[in-house]
Amino acid sequence: MHILRSRTMLFAIALAVLSVLQGYVMQLPLEPVTQAIVGCVVAAAIAVLRAITTQPLADR
Repeated sequence: MHILRSRTMLFAIALAVLSVLQGYVMQLPLEPVTQAIVGCVVAAAIAVLRAITTQPLADR
């Protein structure tokens, strides 16, 4: 599967799984400031992954 060779797509899948777990299982009480920091870290990770991406998924 071409999608599973992409670090960006793997990160997106992991993020989706963790979001579901947070919503239904973990219920971590995060303050708004902490939520903002987590959001910034996720955005930065996506930006880094996008920056190092060299090929479209179709070419893999």
